[in-house]
Amino acid sequence: MLPTKQPFERIALNRVTFGARPEDIDAVRRMGWQAWVADQLAPPLDDEPAILERIAPQTMRIKYAVQLPAGDSPGWPAIDERRKFNYWRTDITSIWRMVVRTEYDIAPNERARIQTELGAATWIRNAHADYQVREFTTDFWNSHFNVGRQEDVYASAALAVYDRQVVRPNVFGNFRVFLEAVATSAAMLRYLNNAESGATAPTENYVRELLELHTLGAPAYFGVGVTAPGTVNVAGATVATGFTDADIVQAARAFSGWTIEHGQASANGPLPFTGKFIFNPVQHNSAANMFMGVDLSRLQGMAQGRKILDIVAAHPATANFVCGKLCRRIYGDHPPSAAFNRALAAWTEHHDKSDQLKRVVSAILLGEDIGAGPVVKVRRPYERMMALFRTTGTIVNAYDGAADSLQSVGDGAYAWPTPEGRPDRNADQLSAAANLRFWNLMFQTLDHPAFQTSFASQTPRELAANPEGIVAYWVERMVGAQLRPEGMQALVSDALAPIGIIAAYRSGGILNIEGASRRLAVLIATSPEFALR
Repeated sequence: MLPTKQPFERIALNRVTFGARPEDIDAVRRMGWQAWVADQLAPPLDDEPAILERIAPQTMRIKYAVQLPAGDSPGWPAIDERRKFNYWRTDITSIWRMVVRTEYDIAPNERARIQTELGAATWIRNAHADYQVREFTTDFWNSHFNVGRQEDVYASAALAVYDRQVVRPNVFGNFRVFLEAVATSAAMLRYLNNAESGATAPTENYVRELLELHTLGAPAYFGVGVTAPGTVNVAGATVATGFTDADIVQAARAFSGWTIEHGQASANGPLPFTGKFIFNPVQHNSAANMFMGVDLSRLQGMAQGRKILDIVAAHPATANFVCGKLCRRIYGDHPPSAAFNRALAAWTEHHDKSDQLKRVVSAILLGEDIGAGPVVKVRRPYERMMALFRTTGTIVNAYDGAADSLQSVGDGAYAWPTPEGRPDRNADQLSAAANLRFWNLMFQTLDHPAFQTSFASQTPRELAANPEGIVAYWVERMVGAQLRPEGMQALVSDALAPIGIIAAYRSGGILNIEGASRRLAVLIATSPEFALR
């Protein structure tokens, strides 16, 4: 009998994974929710061995025309081959050298291949990783510390390194450590122009986003020509309750010189061309003074920028802003106050611990509200696609369209162009036109050879002549409870239609059965109930 309400396990799992599979629900019931959470928050440092083994033999086609020698360019040969992944785990120096040689002796398609491999690897990870909470939080932090791939070719090419070496290792770590990892990453330094910041003209792009988007939040910005009202105690220092444009100016000076080795001048001659982080005193403006009430002039070099990171990481406005954002990602536009309070308490109590963020996530997940209704959070198109794969037992192989296939519905991989990251309110996911495009995309994507499944073999044979039974089976697999009565009836009516699943079983053709089964699954995936997690 199909349940009328989703059980605790499914609600909880859907909130912090890319889709609750039957085996996930069984694991939680066997282990208990608390033990499952503890296991999820202790993943291996690198990718799971099973994920590496899954990706190792995968290939994707790469093709481009010959470029004949011209001027001082030797050109490149034509390529048309299926190739294994060879860029998604490469180092930053190799990427830097590739980008600078592109269109000289390396085809642009080779640089684009980095995004292709990163997108495909992300789909495989999100669909198949056992440590789903890490995948979920990695997605959150990639958006929080967003680097849009369109802005700069170096930043775009560095995204694979950014994801693997900056974001993933820090999602369960310490926020202050995370901030500095982001601030010194090649991708962020290029994306928000801080690599170009100089002694005579410090750039403000990075520090504005550091304060408004990464830490304190827009509510803590008080404007131009004003003094932030009030003070708070932060790590033993008295600091302002928020920031002003004057603080942005001082922060820009403090972070000038935080750059990358890109061949520019230094005190010892030109720097090498490696893309690696370096503090370059030649680019540093040493005139920084009062930042949010703290005198930076007493410090020198990188210590000034690090002091700013100390202040904003420990500031109560940051705790409020980031914990609220994380809770909305999990619960929806109006998360339970108890969940927010647990997150805030864990954030503050463990702000100096190496596993601060792990403790915050644990505090959120171990409350009774994690598995309680109502379920109101709308899945992004990407989340719906992953949930479709996971709940139908679809094997996701290397898909060369992963980076761009959802671009038309605003959810391409690492593709949000502006620093604030993807919008995360329900209203942003409810465009009728975008939903219609996405429904068609689900049909098209399942037909791609990169995705392997057999709906026919998964459906119990005894249901072959039972439209209500087949509909109930797949609704339970994918949603876990009854749809609205009109939704259930629409699915049964479709099952009985000439192109429906019952007619396919009567005709006896396996291709017809498989096609009709996929049609039924995608129709369930278009339901309002499946759209929520």
